[in-house]
Amino acid sequence: MLEIVQIRKMFLFFAVCLLLFITVSAQKPGDKVEYKAQNWPEKWEVGTFVKTLPGGTQVLIREKPTEFFPDGSERAYALNEVRPIAKAPVNDPKTPPNPPDRPRDEEKGTDADQAGGPQLSQQDILTFLRNRLGVGDPFRNPQREQVLQQLREEILARGVNFRYSAIGDFSNQLGKFGALSNVTYPLHENFGAPAKLNSLFGKWSFAKVGAPGAPMFGNNGSMVINANGSYVWNTASGVINGKWRKATSDEMAESDKGGEGVVLLAAKSGSDWIAYKRNEEGPQGQGIMLQILPSHNLRERGTR
Repeated sequence: MLEIVQIRKMFLFFAVCLLLFITVSAQKPGDKVEYKAQNWPEKWEVGTFVKTLPGGTQVLIREKPTEFFPDGSERAYALNEVRPIAKAPVNDPKTPPNPPDRPRDEEKGTDADQAGGPQLSQQDILTFLRNRLGVGDPFRNPQREQVLQQLREEILARGVNFRYSAIGDFSNQLGKFGALSNVTYPLHENFGAPAKLNSLFGKWSFAKVGAPGAPMFGNNGSMVINANGSYVWNTASGVINGKWRKATSDEMAESDKGGEGVVLLAAKSGSDWIAYKRNEEGPQGQGIMLQILPSHNLRERGTR
């Protein structure tokens, strides 16, 4: 009896896979389809079917246009992540039309945290480069620098779902496309979803950091960043009470960081300092980085 149940389950599984293949592969290049842009909460977007990829288990979809890709970027999706566009139901004249989707509350973990799209995987990044530069000799492609800049901007906008290491197969494959620090630095700095301003609010404890790559050492005071636009920085030289403004996207990009940050005005040494969220430090998994402007050559790292 157990074997019969298992056979039935296997038959059902293969039947579902076959149905998905028939349904998706029936699409023609240029047809509009829906692709799963986000797993949780589940979110589907309208894109364009490009082709079925070799092996028949994935299809290439041109995603909806974004600020960085006005024509939409192309990405491989599994068959169960793509579906034909359902016909819109005809509303009963007596029934009011469905209200438009409302943005989710930021306090509850918002869709805005994923405003640039889902976080990029290693496969997303390699597919992005292969689709635009090919696999022959990317260095001969006249668009290589432009494509790498586009990839950098996409990393800043979306973040990545893996921790980048300069040693390993993924790093080696990146090197074949000539990806330098303009790509690898953002990969290292943007693990997780781009941070929002409110993730910076509250108290942080600091340790001294020297030049980039130097270790932390000693107690170096604390800071409180308030939501009302003020901050209190307790330093070895005294307490600084100041104001902050939101950092511009260009200022964040100079730090190879996406998401939102603040600029502490007239802070330590009378200079402005940029502050942004880091995800991998501290007992609660929260960290903050400060860099002096405009040189970025002095840093202080905080945790909580």
